[in-house]
Amino acid sequence: MNMDTVIRLVETHADALADRWVDTLLREGGVEAYLKIPRTELFAHVRESFREIGAYLDQPDHPVAVQHFREVGRIRRREGMALAEVVRAIQVARKVVWRYCNEQGMFDTSLDAYRALDLYKHVVHFYDAAVLHVIEGYEEVPE
Repeated sequence: MNMDTVIRLVETHADALADRWVDTLLREGGVEAYLKIPRTELFAHVRESFREIGAYLDQPDHPVAVQHFREVGRIRRREGMALAEVVRAIQVARKVVWRYCNEQGMFDTSLDAYRALDLYKHVVHFYDAAVLHVIEGYEEVPE
């Protein structure tokens, strides 16, 4: 099990991950602005995100990932969303990806558990970079 396995999982299970993301986001609260967006629109957006950026989980500063998240920040600012809600949505995505990997039995052996720590570091780094790029895009749009 390696980063390529996680990337394939994210790309090939984008629909399931997107569905879980929407459910988790709406259930956990603190994202009131997202409640105003139709579920189908949220699902479509995050599914495409998982499909598009899954390949960049090990390259958080790849121009495609940077552009994607900066654009998300610009869009959400224009929609009038609070930055904290946008960041929360990214945190939920990280949690959903990691839990899904665990549920798929990717970390069943002690060796897998050791590798999982390294992979988790990469996933966290990716989503931390995503938060930074969203903030950059968000701040590019005048109030």
